[in-house]
Amino acid sequence: MGTPQLPLYERRIDVMKVKIAATEFEIKNTLPGVKNMMAHIDEAILESRGLLSHLLVDGVKITDDPLNYVKQNRKDIKEVEVILITEDQKLKSCPAKKAAKTISRSKTGPIRVTISNIVFELKRTLPNVKVMFSRIDEAMADFGVYFSHMVIDGVEVTSAPNEYVIENIKNIESIDVIFISHDEYLEQVTGIMAAFLVSAVPTIRAVADEFYGKPDDEAWSKFNACINGISSLLGIINSLVSSPELAGKTEAFAEVGSSIGLHLDNLLTAAKLNDYTLMADIMRFELVTFLEKLDTAVKELVGGHIDVVH
Repeated sequence: MGTPQLPLYERRIDVMKVKIAATEFEIKNTLPGVKNMMAHIDEAILESRGLLSHLLVDGVKITDDPLNYVKQNRKDIKEVEVILITEDQKLKSCPAKKAAKTISRSKTGPIRVTISNIVFELKRTLPNVKVMFSRIDEAMADFGVYFSHMVIDGVEVTSAPNEYVIENIKNIESIDVIFISHDEYLEQVTGIMAAFLVSAVPTIRAVADEFYGKPDDEAWSKFNACINGISSLLGIINSLVSSPELAGKTEAFAEVGSSIGLHLDNLLTAAKLNDYTLMADIMRFELVTFLEKLDTAVKELVGGHIDVVH
């Protein structure tokens, strides 16, 4: 097996090609374009009664939050192939889930949905699921709150609720939408950043050391994971900085995020050229430095109570 090839980030790409099963189409590399792709994926999942396994993004397998990866890197991506699997295939690959699976019968009536103090019935179709999420967006705008998670039949669903609802639409009885305030949202997000930084800084240092030599497949795999994580982190920072509700609380993140983004671009350019020493230098002396500055900003925001980087 050769060295895993990273997406080669050629700038000013206007569209990306998308393949879902036998269907191929192009989308603009804008957020509405990505949302259009996600809608096609939702429809394919519903029609095939399958599950999203992973994405092949410019030939690289992305399994960890792949849709967010595409959203964050949309300006640089050329091709996306969507890999779907059946529920049985997923269970075979995860025996623990198979053992935990319980037999359920499909429900025939509507789903009971509660959004704040509004209760309504939802028909079990993809268009109605889209309507529900539109109503969630409207509630956030109207009440000045943030979406936190869903409680579906008594179970908290915090990761990919849209996908969860679509995959389980035949069996769900009730959905409660949980919101949080601006301050709660900020606390939640900084907690995510803190947890990431705990492992990210020492991991990037270790990966940099491997690139001072000739990196093997495992080193490239770790490098890819670092890139994905930092890209997600930048998305979080941009979300905080651009939020008018958080104005005056997140300015310290803006300059740090911009610097991290610049060094990430330089790192990807060095990766394209296979300049391993430059890659290692950027990771070790640039990215780590600014992640440590981000650590300081997070600590200052939360009053110094989170011990992030050791």
